[in-house]
Amino acid sequence: MAPWVHLYVHTDNTVWSCCVSKQLTQPNIDYKKTDILKYSESDIINNEYFKKLRLDMLNGVKNKNCSDCYLLEKTTGHSARKEFNREFKEYHFDKVIETHEDGSIDNFETVYLDFRFSNKCNFKCRSCNPKYSTTWAKESKADKNHPYFDYSDTIDMIKGKEVFSKEDFLNRFRDTLKTVKIIDFAGGEPLAQKEHYWILEHLIDIGRTDVFLKYSTNLSMLKSKKLKLNVVKYWKKLTNIMLLVSLDGSGERAEYIRSGTDWKLIEENFKYVKENLPHIDLGIQSVFQMCNALHLPDFYQNWIDDGIINMRTLHNINLIPLTGPEWLSSQTLAKELKIEVEVKWEKFIEKNHLPPGTHQRVLNCLEYMNSEDGYIGKWKKLFESSTSYLDKIRNENFNDVFPELRDYYEC
Repeated sequence: MAPWVHLYVHTDNTVWSCCVSKQLTQPNIDYKKTDILKYSESDIINNEYFKKLRLDMLNGVKNKNCSDCYLLEKTTGHSARKEFNREFKEYHFDKVIETHEDGSIDNFETVYLDFRFSNKCNFKCRSCNPKYSTTWAKESKADKNHPYFDYSDTIDMIKGKEVFSKEDFLNRFRDTLKTVKIIDFAGGEPLAQKEHYWILEHLIDIGRTDVFLKYSTNLSMLKSKKLKLNVVKYWKKLTNIMLLVSLDGSGERAEYIRSGTDWKLIEENFKYVKENLPHIDLGIQSVFQMCNALHLPDFYQNWIDDGIINMRTLHNINLIPLTGPEWLSSQTLAKELKIEVEVKWEKFIEKNHLPPGTHQRVLNCLEYMNSEDGYIGKWKKLFESSTSYLDKIRNENFNDVFPELRDYYEC
């Protein structure tokens, strides 16, 4: 359903089919002509790439830009593609029926807007890269030996972007914001980006305070000193918000996996939102990977025992198997570690009677972990070399932070 109802705007303003897809790769597509700030939604959504994508989907052809979803469906039976179909087919399938023979559609309306205004971010998470973080970009540009030094096209993404005034930006999306039902804010870090606040202010001004706003945020910036803005003031006026806080562990593990984290601050901010903004649907988004597969059940359990997580929060735990970079995925765990991971999660599930959706997401991650042995071969070696390099330049130590893993990896 995504190519019929949805716009995913990447950190460089170009439109992709969704956040899970690969970058547009058709040779006859001028990538720059998918810039949402320069071209209309109807022009972009009916270019050759999107027309072919829709026709492929209608004819049961697996388009290569959707390979990650097909991989997850093969290993776990679940994917973002299936979630889109579940959510939108009932009320919007008429758009599919009306598709023309060439794959084009008329009167495209953005029902779901997934907007990543830039790669501006104050963190440099191990599972991320310069395309999604200016902090990563700054680090990788400083050393030609850096694993991401060749991301030259994304290093100066912010500086290279055409500057739009608030008025010009809102004029561009004025019609979209009149009808959109869901806006997904991610990044980079959305709370660090001025365009995010422009949209919130505009929705309040036009009385659309009930639009469903979904966030993926590190929650480190309830107050932005640089922008001199306090997001809480806006959230108090908006009625339909889900915050998925990106947390891959607690304490020093959180600070290592998501470099830039001040664990005490994040915990305080999470408690503040829970206690002072009860209308917000608060949840946790965790990337299930080799470094935290053993630790996440302990983190969740500690917060359950401390009363920070309740049943409402448990419904909103979005556990995602990391598929890339492959050397960081849970598949790179040694076989005996995978067995230990399964035992820990089984005990956690049994103790807490997880909601069906959350339970299924845990099972999906375990199935993905066991679907391939990445411990033998190049993935393990890539993990060791990349981790050793980043530890050195960041003055961090994998072995100290993850003693349960140090006997298996030479870092």
